[in-house]
Amino acid sequence: MNTVKGGMLFGYLQSEDCILQLDERNEKTESKYFLENYLNTELSMNGTTSGKFAVQYFDSANNNIIQIADVFANLYYSHMKTGGYKEDIQKLKDAKILKCLFKFPV
Repeated sequence: MNTVKGGMLFGYLQSEDCILQLDERNEKTESKYFLENYLNTELSMNGTTSGKFAVQYFDSANNNIIQIADVFANLYYSHMKTGGYKEDIQKLKDAKILKCLFKFPV
């Protein structure tokens, strides 16, 4: 199983199972299973992947993977808001660290 964060995997894992690790700070208890159900339904039905997704929530204060992902997420958010970090984002793309983005429907 792969451990992934955010939308960096789509188009790369046609049949592998994945674990999506997220920060639990902003997650309401009653909606904890919505994302997992959505990913398994939507991505299977549209042919993106035949693998299964498991979504796990962690306290970022106790999880280094979540902390590192937060650094990348904040860097990218700042880039989108201000246009800064253009060279840094391009380096991530060139190194294939940032492969693509998946935009969830609003």
